[in-house]
Amino acid sequence: MKKFSLFLFSFLSLLYAQSDNSSLVVANVDSDTLRFQLKPIEVVGFLNSTNPVLTPFSITSLTAKQLSFGQRGMTLGESLRSVPGLFAMNDENFAQDIRISIRGFGSRSAFGIRGIKLFVDGFPQTTADGQSQVDNINLSYIQSAEVIRGSASSIYGNASGGVIQLFTEPYPNKTQIKSSISAGSFGYSNIQSSIGNGASNQKYLLKVSSKKYDGFRDNSEMSSFNLNMKSLFELNQNSQLSIHYNFVNSPISNDPGSLNKEQADDNRQSARIQNIDYQSGEKVLQHRLGTSYQLKVSTSSKLEIISFYTDREFSNKLPFENGGQVNLKRSYWGIGAKYVTDNYLFTHPISTTIGADISDQSDRRKRYNNIRGDRGSKVFDQLESFRNNAFYFQQSYLLNNKINVIWGSRWDNDKIESLDYYISDGLGSGFTSLNNTSPFAGLTYLLNKSMSIYTNYSNHYETPTLNELSNDPDSLSVGGFNPKLNPQISNSLEIGSKGYVNNYFYYDVALFRSKIDNEITSFELEESPGKTFYRNIGESQKEGIEISLSSSIGNNITLNLGYTYSKFEYANYVKNNKNLNGNRLPGIPQNTFNSDIYYINPNGYFIIAGLTRYGIIYLNDLNDHEIDPYSILNLRIGNEYKLFGSKLKVHIGANNLLNANYFSNLRVNAWGGRFYEPAPQANIYMGTEVIF
Repeated sequence: MKKFSLFLFSFLSLLYAQSDNSSLVVANVDSDTLRFQLKPIEVVGFLNSTNPVLTPFSITSLTAKQLSFGQRGMTLGESLRSVPGLFAMNDENFAQDIRISIRGFGSRSAFGIRGIKLFVDGFPQTTADGQSQVDNINLSYIQSAEVIRGSASSIYGNASGGVIQLFTEPYPNKTQIKSSISAGSFGYSNIQSSIGNGASNQKYLLKVSSKKYDGFRDNSEMSSFNLNMKSLFELNQNSQLSIHYNFVNSPISNDPGSLNKEQADDNRQSARIQNIDYQSGEKVLQHRLGTSYQLKVSTSSKLEIISFYTDREFSNKLPFENGGQVNLKRSYWGIGAKYVTDNYLFTHPISTTIGADISDQSDRRKRYNNIRGDRGSKVFDQLESFRNNAFYFQQSYLLNNKINVIWGSRWDNDKIESLDYYISDGLGSGFTSLNNTSPFAGLTYLLNKSMSIYTNYSNHYETPTLNELSNDPDSLSVGGFNPKLNPQISNSLEIGSKGYVNNYFYYDVALFRSKIDNEITSFELEESPGKTFYRNIGESQKEGIEISLSSSIGNNITLNLGYTYSKFEYANYVKNNKNLNGNRLPGIPQNTFNSDIYYINPNGYFIIAGLTRYGIIYLNDLNDHEIDPYSILNLRIGNEYKLFGSKLKVHIGANNLLNANYFSNLRVNAWGGRFYEPAPQANIYMGTEVIF
């Protein structure tokens, strides 16, 4: 303990050894990314707008200070928790992946992300059926992000209750090599290296990462190797070609399972005994290749064509015998084309976008009996496919120097098919075709050059995922899809105001209301504990308020405040002869308050502290189980030095400094009251990076 204390003291001393007069510690301000000013940030991932004040939608932009300054870099939730209306859980169970909801969309997910579209450099990470896993994303590779808070199906199609756009780091302006290592509590380690050069017409960037984590709880170990490569070829002055490749191999991601309240109170670090007995966990191997071609057709028009292909092999073990081992092989490809032209209509500028998307997902899903971790006989073999064809148009028209109007629509055709290859128990093949039209319209009125009020209407549609469809709760099912599970449709209305005041203060206030038909909810059965099924309920209503404030309060100091009020209720839901109308949707806090204070010195030193307060969260549809409000306080400190022509960055972070006994994940409607996956109390991590 004394050795650790001495090391920690020495590390902190190194961080604080910042001196403007030191010959050793001199930061290169010209090339440094630490300088932060409170000024308008361009919107680059939404339609064709670059001015967030002109855009009649709720969009949150994140920069390096949220995404990479001193972060542990294990899950996306670390960087997104300050976004109003967004709720992230499951930072500790890597077999289940992070869960994210935006305005309630995505809250039903038992694992991974549902109902939210995720993109990296414009390439969709979300499959055609609407599910996203982020185990292939190296967070240190991400430089900035944008979050569309609200329905965006008219722009991005199926399952776009919200959109997360991630953008990787830019090409360096000369050959640059980076190496970093970080370590922390519970056996956390992360070793990374990268090399890149963007000085010529052929730019490249390669990054590799190896992560390991023993985990806070028993049976929660994980390890993964990640490789990212991108290259840009400037073919001529009007066209360029980008190639992106991603590889991930995660041979270990164990699942400690969820506990009931008594078990969690008795030993927060324990795993559910069945999860240990059945060796619950997963393995993932994935390759992903994407290309993007951009052509400047004229001074006022451009064309972009993207294509991508993903090959993913996934296997897991669940904590029960019948069908408790799953092997899934997925191929997912797509092509998209978008043409943008800027013209004038009655002397006023108008921008038009026309596009088409085709994507195809094929999942070969096999299930075997899980004989205490050993593979038993095959009980399920099915090829599931989801084909999407879409066409969309969008227009933005600046009526005058005060009013901007945006409108458009998207037409989607989805073909969903299952081919049963396990016919000894009967034929379970099936086919369905779905069509949907998603219009949207928005209007912005400028109060002045930097402040506006806006309103928008949007339509959202969301099909069940292939996994959700294949988990049929009917005991007589012999394969195919659950015929009782249908898409959910919602219509949303939003009004708000946002803007900058003298470049020292930014505000964003949004009020929204959505009415959802056929809301999809999750549940478990007594005979299959640990396996999640899904059903439709009649109606639900989601309404809320989101407030975001940011202010420069002194030299190099910025204060960000955020508040979210969520009133998400069932409007037409009868369960087991009980009328649940007016009950709150489980899994989402009613109130969330977030505050972050940043001290970022231009010479390289930074201190970032974040406090988040979560309100009551109900755990089931009956609302007879809940968790009390809790607060999380995190701290990050770092510094940057110039040393012998190279850069040295060091940081240290501490999470949950208040020692809150909270839960990293909550399994909604779990059988037997097993809602709880405990989170660790106070823990630390530290790291260093050298840039040559």
